Amino acid sequence: MTSIRNSIQINRRIMIFIGIMLAIILVLLTKFYFSQRSENRALRLKIISMSENKRTPKSWSQLTTRTQTTTSTTPAVAATPAPVATPAAQTPQAPPAAANNEPLANVDTVDLAIKLDAQMKRPRNLDLNTIENNIAIADEIISREPDSYSAYKAKLISLLVKEGKFKQPIDEVEVEGLLENMAQFNISSDKLARRESALIGNTNSEVQTVELQLEELARSRETIESQLSSYDADSPELAQLNAQIQELDSREAQLLGNIDNLQDSLANNTAQLTNEDVVEIPFMRMMAKNDYDGVIDNAQSFIEQFPNSPNGYFYMVRALELQGQKDQARSVIQNAQLPQDVQASLLQRLDNEGSQNPQSYWQKLSF
Repeated sequence: MTSIRNSIQINRRIMIFIGIMLAIILVLLTKFYFSQRSENRALRLKIISMSENKRTPKSWSQLTTRTQTTTSTTPAVAATPAPVATPAAQTPQAPPAAANNEPLANVDTVDLAIKLDAQMKRPRNLDLNTIENNIAIADEIISREPDSYSAYKAKLISLLVKEGKFKQPIDEVEVEGLLENMAQFNISSDKLARRESALIGNTNSEVQTVELQLEELARSRETIESQLSSYDADSPELAQLNAQIQELDSREAQLLGNIDNLQDSLANNTAQLTNEDVVEIPFMRMMAKNDYDGVIDNAQSFIEQFPNSPNGYFYMVRALELQGQKDQARSVIQNAQLPQDVQASLLQRLDNEGSQNPQSYWQKLSF
């Protein structure tokens, strides 16, 4: 009887041990699965972007032009005229009826695109409600115009600002799907398509400087306009204030022209011709979450597959530097298999962004 009892206890211990080992193995396999998904994301996007069968993007200007034959589930709805931020030399276009709580499904595609375009001018300044509205509008446009690259871009930027600025959780599968869709587009053969595709770029620091100047002009205009009602119609003070507003309008038009030129320059940058900006987003999100080990592993795989692309080197060096491994970071640069001009550009970018907070990457995203 005693031997039977001992045998049962031994078997029970063996079963408990086997159960514990299986649980540990399951946890390790689950962790490995999700880590592999994260580590390979940038590499997968790069491979997708190099596919020969690429989609042709539909120009955003086609969707924001009122003469365009629109795609809509219902006849076009008349819009209520209201000012939209545009260069002073252009005629403002009306926002869509959606501004008056019209269901998005009932609003003309052009009106939706115009509203989305206006609300994406400076995405880092948007409030959470506008961000959510942009996501909904982008979804509606994508459902009608699945080849509109900029609609995917607007949704992606809005999601990333929602995550970065407001610390709101976003759907990983949704972000990954957007990036993979964007990587499938052929943006190398057309200048407008290249410009639409730029999310991140070395010239963005210059664009941001101009945008800060535009924001300062907007504040100055608000201050002046608040004083207009204080003076009579024929007073010299009112004439002086109106002259100041005209001067601000002229300066704003000049600055908007400068942004156009900078973005054209970015569009002509050959480093952007294969959706490199899209490839960078997974790196940036890992950096923002302080997942430097993940960045290094991802970058190592990226470099092994694409030794002539600067992206893997850039993020490996940044992650090593932020971990305090300066010597290893320097060694990566010295051993980089890059053409001389590309390596010089990489060093310049590292110098420019060395002091920037990785968690603020969303502030650099531009529509």
